Amino acid sequence: MKKSFGFHSVLAILIALITISSCKQKSSNYVIVMHDPLLYNDVMHKLNYVVIYDIFTPPVASRVFAYSNLAAYEVLANEGGHLQSMEGKVKDLNNIPHPAAYAKIDFPFASLIALIKVGDQLTFSGDTMKILMDSVKSLAQNSGMPDDMFNSSVAFGNQVADSVKSWSKNDNYAKTRGSSFTVTGLLGHWSPTPPGYFDAVEPLWPTMRCMVMDSANMFPPPPPPAFSTDTTSSFYKLNKEVMYTVNNLDSTQKWIANFWDCNSFKLHVQGHAMFATKAMTPPGHWMEIVGTISRNNHADFYKTAAAYTGAAIGMYDAFICCWYTKYKFDLIRPETYINKYINQDWMPYLQTPPFPEYNSAHSTISAAAATVLGALYKDNTAFKDSSERDWGWPDRSFKTSDEAALEVSLSRFYGGIHYKQSVQTAYVQGKQIGNLVMSKLIGKGTDNLK
Repeated sequence: MKKSFGFHSVLAILIALITISSCKQKSSNYVIVMHDPLLYNDVMHKLNYVVIYDIFTPPVASRVFAYSNLAAYEVLANEGGHLQSMEGKVKDLNNIPHPAAYAKIDFPFASLIALIKVGDQLTFSGDTMKILMDSVKSLAQNSGMPDDMFNSSVAFGNQVADSVKSWSKNDNYAKTRGSSFTVTGLLGHWSPTPPGYFDAVEPLWPTMRCMVMDSANMFPPPPPPAFSTDTTSSFYKLNKEVMYTVNNLDSTQKWIANFWDCNSFKLHVQGHAMFATKAMTPPGHWMEIVGTISRNNHADFYKTAAAYTGAAIGMYDAFICCWYTKYKFDLIRPETYINKYINQDWMPYLQTPPFPEYNSAHSTISAAAATVLGALYKDNTAFKDSSERDWGWPDRSFKTSDEAALEVSLSRFYGGIHYKQSVQTAYVQGKQIGNLVMSKLIGKGTDNLK
């Protein structure tokens, strides 16, 4: 059942931004208003906060972002002259509707209709998504869009959204719901970690249909070092390295770990009381970065949409690839190993996520998104990341998107939840996926984008 957003104060702020903009632009040309890339940024920001409220797991969040942006992209590709359709490039994507020859369509506006509708269908906060849809429609009408163009644009956006949603139903998502993972109890294998001792998340995610990869195992990393409790072994030394690093974190390293934690459901235990807090998912954090870099580059509506779509598809496939690796090796977490074989009282700096260790999902998806952004914007990806202000973390600045991805990898090592090798191999894996996205999809038609 759909439910309302619930963040009344946040919701009021978000809706006010579009409402105020609508009032200011009543006498403006609708082309100026509806083709403003900041409008795309704003809609994506609101969708991200719906994902936060609905507490989706990171892989599921990547699915929401990938399908919703793909729908917007395919609308824009129908206009011609800017973007090329992904039909025949994304797996099984076909039969995307085309507008009637006589139809008057504002394609940027129609793309937002498609984005919001797919986002609504894949999330739970129906009341909020309806308000967002109504706000964008009001903005188009108040900015002077002719009625026939408004109606045709809404109709076409809905057509494409319905097509993408129909295609999404064959990605195996429904079959993965309610799945459970059997803890083997074997030495060196994963087991639930404190404080929640939750079951493993999304164990069947490797069976999801890929978008651009041939298979979930298209980019296999080298295996982790063999499990051993021998104090001279590589595996023991990996754990000692994690423990020593966490025990000696400086203030900057703690800031980095917290800044990139992005734990969408963090459990807190205080005495006999237990409660959870929400935060952005890792893909949601990168959606915010896409918006920042696109704004910094004064990208037009089309390039902005391409950046969001490329990064979202890259992260979606990266989760499938990483999850395949995780459940293939089913590797023990540092927290479990260190507590059992080195120091029973040791705790990681960050809360250990509920799934096997090897390799790092944060590292994989971040490298994939950063690679897409680097290919689209070349050397112009310097940015200040202010997206964690709502959670109390100061801004961080980066010279390139790749520098940010490398820091993400280190953050998981600093947090004590990953071995250093795990974040390094995952970073390489993510870059391979990002390059694949650019070679097969976006890169073919974006060289002339502004």
